Amino acid sequence: MSKGSIQSVTKALNILELFTEKPAWSIAEIGEKLLFPSSTAHRLVITLEEAGYLYREQETKKYYLTIKPYLIGSKTETVSQLEKQAQRVIQLLAQEINESVNVSIAQGIYAVTVLKANPERKFSAVPNIGDKRQLHATSVGKCLLAFNSNGCYDQLMNSKEPLRAYNNRTLTDRNLIGESLKTVRENGFAIDREEVEEGLTCFGAPIFDEMRHCIAAISISVPTFRIENEKVFIDKVVDTALEISSKF
Repeated sequence: MSKGSIQSVTKALNILELFTEKPAWSIAEIGEKLLFPSSTAHRLVITLEEAGYLYREQETKKYYLTIKPYLIGSKTETVSQLEKQAQRVIQLLAQEINESVNVSIAQGIYAVTVLKANPERKFSAVPNIGDKRQLHATSVGKCLLAFNSNGCYDQLMNSKEPLRAYNNRTLTDRNLIGESLKTVRENGFAIDREEVEEGLTCFGAPIFDEMRHCIAAISISVPTFRIENEKVFIDKVVDTALEISSKF
């Protein structure tokens, strides 16, 4: 460590870097991992929480990254290219089908919304830009997992943290999730049948770059009561994903 460095800042950054290994840490685990005294670990974690970089899950008392680190890096090359190549395309799709369309990327075991196009109708579905949900339950997340975008499949399968059950439709068994992703790879699309939000069905498809790496996924979010023919939405989301991919 150089003479000009500030040790507390370095230690805080070391804590943030721990979240590349797994999504949730207790203060005790952080102190043990980084060999910090418990008082030091507690003080640094509370500071990061107050600054908006960490939040504590009330049930487990463990800490997670907030969306703030993502927002700081939201102008990375991938996100900038997605904004350039996909925003107009998804806006046209949203207008055509009059439903919400969004694009998400993988961040750890989460799918983070980076682009969204709203329909003209007043009642449109979530999520909003910056929202994140665990990958296993969403249509975009299933696509990102199926094609191991940014190594997210390995992270989710190797994580010791229990997967969140958003409701009684959410699949949380990792073995069953792994089996279901084979179908996503074969079909080239995924469906979230009210597995996150009651009354909301989402149709997702992967977006690839020129090296055939899955860099993102697109989703159409539709209130279930408005769905008359699923194939219409499946065809639209797959075709749009292919169009965006071709731009790379």
